[in-house]
Amino acid sequence: MRKHITACLSALILALAVACGGGNTTEAPAPPPVAAKGLAYTDPAGSGWRLVKDASSTSTRLVLNLVGPVGVRSRGVGFNLQAGAKVAFGGFANGWHVRDTGVFQLLNYHRSELFPPEDPEPVFLAAGVRPGNVLTVGVFQKDRLIDAKVVTQPLLQVAVEFDAAKGLAAGDTVPLTVLKARMIPEDLGAMAQDGTYNEAEILAKGKVVDIPLAVGTLKAQ
Repeated sequence: MRKHITACLSALILALAVACGGGNTTEAPAPPPVAAKGLAYTDPAGSGWRLVKDASSTSTRLVLNLVGPVGVRSRGVGFNLQAGAKVAFGGFANGWHVRDTGVFQLLNYHRSELFPPEDPEPVFLAAGVRPGNVLTVGVFQKDRLIDAKVVTQPLLQVAVEFDAAKGLAAGDTVPLTVLKARMIPEDLGAMAQDGTYNEAEILAKGKVVDIPLAVGTLKAQ
């Protein structure tokens, strides 16, 4: 009888062990992450203000075009773009962190009897990287007598660069966030060709306007 009970208990313990996965088995360790070799960017959806990938982009240097919505005209735009610490904002041949695409006219229309040309004439183009890996960039039309521009074409370019030393793993999502974006609207108040204007109207209309600027998804690959 005692042998029978012992055999039954042994069988029960064995059955419980099998039901629980076979006892003291251990899970295989996860494979180590694979080092990334570049970046991949997916454009944001929609047709509003957005940063889209330019055809000149490579796997290690992502060039983004700023484009705007149909039916909008502007005299300039600027934004603050923050990226994750494991990528860097790249420069262009002009030595800046922004490339002007030539849509906005950055110089004055010279009427020699009123405004003689400056040599060299400063332009309303600026860019720089601030602490926290925040790129501040702006491009603005200088002469108010020049018509505002359609914004559906690329207005400016910025670049994000891959750095193998930063330790990105393939598949990592890199944060890319617009902190603030604004534009100068089309109508800034009437101004006559002789340079006279209504000051009250200028002050009322000459304010930058907040815009929603969409960014896509940036991943290491």
